[in-house]
Amino acid sequence: MVFFVCEGCNESIKKPQVDKHAARCSSCYAVTCVDCNVTFHGDDYRAHTSCISEAERYERTVYRGVRKGEKGKGGKQTPQDAWNAIVEEARERKAEAGANIRDYLCQLCDCENVPRKEKQFKNFTANSLRLRGKEREVGMMWDFLAKLRAEKNEIREAEKKKESEEEERKKAMVKKELEEKEAKEKEAKEKEESGKNKRKAPSDSTSDSTDSSAAVKVIKKILKSSPSNSLKLKSLRAQSHAKLVKKDIYKGENDDSFKKFIKKIVKNSDKFSLEAKHVTLN
Repeated sequence: MVFFVCEGCNESIKKPQVDKHAARCSSCYAVTCVDCNVTFHGDDYRAHTSCISEAERYERTVYRGVRKGEKGKGGKQTPQDAWNAIVEEARERKAEAGANIRDYLCQLCDCENVPRKEKQFKNFTANSLRLRGKEREVGMMWDFLAKLRAEKNEIREAEKKKESEEEERKKAMVKKELEEKEAKEKEAKEKEESGKNKRKAPSDSTSDSTDSSAAVKVIKKILKSSPSNSLKLKSLRAQSHAKLVKKDIYKGENDDSFKKFIKKIVKNSDKFSLEAKHVTLN
C-alpha cells in the first residue's frame, strides 16, 4: 500500500483516501509519497502505482537496485504489473466506456492487487467498490478491461512479429553478404588460375610453332627431292615419319595421330598445296 503525506497539514494518508482528504482539507495543494519523497500535484498521484522497495529505502548503502538501461528481476514485466497498467489505462480512456461505469473505473485504480481473472475480478469489484447487486456494471467493467488487454496483446504480438521479421532480414542480409564474399573469392581464385594458365600458354604455343616450323622444313626437303615437287599424302607420311621422330619433332604414339599431325602441317603452311590427296610444294 502506498502512503502519502499532505503538504498542507502533514497528515499521513493511504492512497485510496487521498481524494476524501483533499475534499475536507482546504490547505491540501499536493501530496508527497512517503517512500520516494516525490511530490504530486492535483490528480498526478493516481499514476504512482509502484515505488522503491523496502531494501532500497532502508539499506541504501548496500542496495544496488536496477540501474538505467537494465531490466528488473527476470528481465520482464510481471503479469500483475501489466494488468495494473491496463487498469490505469482504463481510467485514462474512461470516455470510451459507458457513462455508468466511468467513476467505478477511476475508483478501481485506487485499489491494490486487482484480480486478473474474471470470476475473482467480479467478486473483488462487488466487495471493494460496493457493487453488490450491480452485476451489469461489474460485467461492463470487466468487458472494457478485457478489451484493453486484447488490444495490448495485439500490439505485443505485432511488435514480436516485427522483431522476428527484422531478425530474419538481418540473417538474410548476413547470408547474402557471405555468399557475395564467397563468390568474389571464387572469382578471384579463378582469375588467378586463369592468369597462371595464360602465362604458361606462350611457351606451349612457342613449342608448337617451333615444331611446326621444323616439320615444314623436313617436308619441304622431301618434296624438293621428289618428281614435280609433289607426293601423295600417304607417301609423304611414310617418308617423313622416321625423320620427324628422329629429330624429336613428332612425339605421338600411333598412326592416327601422325596422320592428323602431317595433315595439319600441310594445311596450315603456305608452302604447300593439298589437292586430291596430293601434296605439292608451292
